[in-house]
Amino acid sequence: MRRGAPFERGDDLPRPSLWRLFGHAQSALMVLWLPFALLRQIDAYVAFRTPAELGADLALAAVLIGAVCLALALVGVGLGLVMRLAGVRSATADVAAWATVLVPCLWVCLWQLGGTGWAWLKLSTGTDISLSPHGRMAATFALVVVLGGLLWQGKAGRMARVALQLMQSLRSLALALLAVAVVTVAWQPPRLLATTATADTRPVKDTLPPSAPPPVRDIFLITIDTLAEGDARVCGTGPTLMPELRRFATQATCFSRAYSTSNFTTPSTITLETGALPWHHWGVQIVAKAARPLQDPSLAHRLRDAGYRTISFSANILASPRHHGTDTGYDDQRISPTTSLGSQPRILLTRFPDSTLPFWLSSLVPFLDTLDVYLHGSTHPYPPELTYEPALAAIRAREAAFAWIHTLPPHDPFLPPASTRGKLLPGEDLSRWSQQLGMTAFSGGQQALVQKHRLRYQESIMGADEALGRFLAQLQEAGRLDDALVIVTSDHGESFEHGYLGHAGDILTDDVLRVPLIVKLPGQRLGRQVDTPVSLADVAPTITDFGGAPPLPRTDGRSLRPALEGAPLPARPVYAMAMERQSRFAPLQRGRYAVIDGTLKLVLDRATGAQQLFDLALDAGERRDLSAERPQDSHRLRQLLEAQLSEADAARQRLFPR
Repeated sequence: MRRGAPFERGDDLPRPSLWRLFGHAQSALMVLWLPFALLRQIDAYVAFRTPAELGADLALAAVLIGAVCLALALVGVGLGLVMRLAGVRSATADVAAWATVLVPCLWVCLWQLGGTGWAWLKLSTGTDISLSPHGRMAATFALVVVLGGLLWQGKAGRMARVALQLMQSLRSLALALLAVAVVTVAWQPPRLLATTATADTRPVKDTLPPSAPPPVRDIFLITIDTLAEGDARVCGTGPTLMPELRRFATQATCFSRAYSTSNFTTPSTITLETGALPWHHWGVQIVAKAARPLQDPSLAHRLRDAGYRTISFSANILASPRHHGTDTGYDDQRISPTTSLGSQPRILLTRFPDSTLPFWLSSLVPFLDTLDVYLHGSTHPYPPELTYEPALAAIRAREAAFAWIHTLPPHDPFLPPASTRGKLLPGEDLSRWSQQLGMTAFSGGQQALVQKHRLRYQESIMGADEALGRFLAQLQEAGRLDDALVIVTSDHGESFEHGYLGHAGDILTDDVLRVPLIVKLPGQRLGRQVDTPVSLADVAPTITDFGGAPPLPRTDGRSLRPALEGAPLPARPVYAMAMERQSRFAPLQRGRYAVIDGTLKLVLDRATGAQQLFDLALDAGERRDLSAERPQDSHRLRQLLEAQLSEADAARQRLFPR
């Protein structure tokens, strides 16, 4: 074979022993990849994790990376051995063994470097530039081709030689860090989640039966992700996208002005479990959990002590008790199965519920998220049935159950089922995941395209309603619906206006905050509608009230029992907030906050002091700022909000002293 042909120079490579392959892989992932993975969200970690917590996460990450590297090294050695036994030249077998380890490691490092650089570019330019799924897929295959081609040529590729030398020089450091990590994890092992807890594994005091049966046989809390009341239109008598839920609401109480406490899943669902507003529970960022004093007791702990078997089924990791730190209150808590490839490592890493690993270590396999976009095509990776079916089986097997069930659609991608696809937007526009924008800022010229996204979103709402109707019918057939307290709501809505598609970020408009809230009492047959503003913070106190459980230690909500039993509900202010950029270790000087009092709504940007006032009765779309025209109303609501912020900041200092 002529000099320079593929694999010809493989004899220049070091012999690929298990130790060498492992050391080089560890160098790439531990010393090169891990810092960039951490850097991607360093502000969040510093703002919401103590040094000890972050150190524990890093140690566990290093040990898991070591396991991945060992697996790669074993595969590389095994491949080389098989090739030699098959008569392949030793040099060729050596190159194949090295390629097995180096290609995925270098690919992950370069991908992470590119992603971190792209995030820095967006931050430094102040724009929301993003690559389309096609662009991400093209970048993925370009990396594969380039790295594969370089390593195919052996040491002739300058990048391959530089990479080998770099990893060789870093190997001692990587192995030393691994040794420290192993000692750290052995000295203080991470808590490993048990998917289910039986009575035999719970403390003796928890296994004793309550002195009396619970006052309500079953309590079902059903949350449908990203369900805006302005689109669903559940309450009232006009057109609706959710006829099944409206039919259910005719024998329940429908709250037409129910507000989420935040604009994305983590803070709002922690409020559901604690009754505390985000500025008190502090689970306000994707890597943040509820403050430890609010993790136990949570709603599930209280209900279990009252005699209920507590179960949770969630299609969204951010809505899972594993993420909130409240998982110990559940006898059985699961994350729904999914066809999403990218979700698999994240779900696996939730088995370490005290860590933040699902939100950064899973970027070891970043290409899986891109592959999902193409492999699923027009099919949602989290259909509601994958949550409802196991939940129904668990409910049937238990008496006196508290079940929290969280489904994902209509959350993006807006891929409605075949039964509702095309009902509002005929044709193939936006019918595939790869065609959709995802959450992003948009210009006025894109409003027509965003409106098409809204139609697919509304079709997804229709599909979610069909699935909910089937689930409620199955509960009825099982004899578990009529005598149950049933609450159906959502964590937040979705924006298709104001230059933003999606949720999270700083947006606190009503299309993101106002959600359906339907509550059916045991045996209720008469429907009611309540137009007084209420909060998701009211859900937990209402459940403990009807469930005969002790109150939660820190609740900002109130029981809605008077309204549910037909009495007037006194009006009081409702609060919502976006605090992703506010550190729990610093004074409350950042974030955006809203107070809704009657028909008036004030939104305050804490960092700049800018405020906006809207009269929702006259301007439901929040397009006219009245703060200058109505200074007395602005001043009154500003003072009300500032007083609450001062109290919240004092509570923060007690929870997180520095």
